[in-house]
Amino acid sequence: MNANHAQSAVQSPAADSAERKVLLDAARTPLEQRLHQPVLLVVDQLNTSGDWAFLQAHMQGAGGKPLDYTGTEYAEAAQAGMKSHIYAALLQRSGQQWTVKAEAIGPTDVAWGNWATQYGAPAAIFDH
Repeated sequence: MNANHAQSAVQSPAADSAERKVLLDAARTPLEQRLHQPVLLVVDQLNTSGDWAFLQAHMQGAGGKPLDYTGTEYAEAAQAGMKSHIYAALLQRSGQQWTVKAEAIGPTDVAWGNWATQYGAPAAIFDH
């Protein structure tokens, strides 16, 4: 990891910013592929530092309806009450491209607790 990126200030892209849209699109595209449906991400937290970003959001289905896990690999766990509507993603930028390095779909606990250590991301992006 580049030392300059490790020391970059943590920022939260503005709700109407192009950077925020790019980050949300980068997270949403693979998520929608995994869930086989359109997903609206209602952002709880979006922090960036250098080439790293952390997103925590609530997932909603089309039109803001509750997300339905039916027909997904998570259906059985959701029926058993072991899935939330939370989505968390760690993204890394390479050039102009943001990609998801780690994600937690519907966690019921803090699944990203070790991501800073595991991926070399700045710990500060995970703070509220």
